[in-house]
Amino acid sequence: MFKKIVQIILVVVTLTSCDHGSNAEGLTSNKALTDLKPVGDLKFAKRFSISENASVRMICLFGNKDPKDTSAIYYLLKDSALKLSGSKKTFILNRKCDRIASLSSVYSTMLTELGETEKIVAVENLDYYNNPFLLEKNRRSALAELSKGPEIDLEKTILLHPNVVFTFGMSGSVPDAKLTDAGIPVVIAVDHLEEHPLARAEWIKFFAAFTDKMDLADSLFKATEKNYDQLRSMTQAVHFRPTVLTEIKTGELWYVPGGKSFVSTFIKDAGGKYLWEDVPQSGSLALGLEEVFVKAKEADFWLNQALVNSKKEMKEQEPRYADFKAFQTGQLYNNTLHCNQKGYSNYWETGILHPDQILSDLIQLLHPELKVQDNRIFYFYQKLKD
Repeated sequence: MFKKIVQIILVVVTLTSCDHGSNAEGLTSNKALTDLKPVGDLKFAKRFSISENASVRMICLFGNKDPKDTSAIYYLLKDSALKLSGSKKTFILNRKCDRIASLSSVYSTMLTELGETEKIVAVENLDYYNNPFLLEKNRRSALAELSKGPEIDLEKTILLHPNVVFTFGMSGSVPDAKLTDAGIPVVIAVDHLEEHPLARAEWIKFFAAFTDKMDLADSLFKATEKNYDQLRSMTQAVHFRPTVLTEIKTGELWYVPGGKSFVSTFIKDAGGKYLWEDVPQSGSLALGLEEVFVKAKEADFWLNQALVNSKKEMKEQEPRYADFKAFQTGQLYNNTLHCNQKGYSNYWETGILHPDQILSDLIQLLHPELKVQDNRIFYFYQKLKD
């Protein structure tokens, strides 16, 4: 796959050299193009790669159905004299991105952890944010908000002159043509396609590649990985693994995470048995309430009930929830311990970066007999009130 990527670069650069003469000739040399070496020591993440040489850092994104299929390539030029032409799948950026539009609270948290808060000039919707640094930055009018709905304000975005936009995308997504026509590189991240909690956390290295914080990202991830592994080792010998149901209905459907999802992995690593663990997919299954009830009516625990805060609220939304064993025994836990004024939890915002904290909570819920820490500290979860 790596050789195939290099061949793509050679084609792009060869075409560029015809347009830019001697300025691009250095890029056709073996040293400039074929001496690209992998960096970043990726252990879990499978949806991106980073390689570089003395002239270029290359970040490849694998956002298609086949995780080996390159969906985009980003070149960060270390030498300002180099000339490369972009294409539908290739994008050219300066080495360091110092005006960033971050259109996901998860990405903003990773950038904050890397010490890049001041470089974030815009976010999508502050209603979703618990990040105190960015909320304070907005209060002093140093951070723009680009949307309150699914579409961002394109004119406002262009006037901010960001040199990169990080956004969320589904498989096959393409950047907004108006932004790319304005010369603004759009990076569509696909961290949600990863199947392991540590793989999603390792995406901090992806953002570090654009901000030149690779060493710091590596150090932060190693600490998270070590703590996660220590916690996981505590549950390997447990004899009883309680069964777990997650989510609630959305409209007429109940979206249940597949058996290869990071939710399933969390439950397994916490010493539980996820009821759909045998379904070989990472995405969600769209089921009816009756289908879920047949399989999960005797589940020991029920987690992640969206924005619900009490059993009363659950029953008002759907009276049939009361027929589940976990509802009757009160084993209902939601990741809403810390929420902002709009009611949005920091679970997704910071938990993706710190899966060890989520795992710590889940082990304490499913196996209170295990001494996870000296004091029972919960980061995200709380029991639903009556």
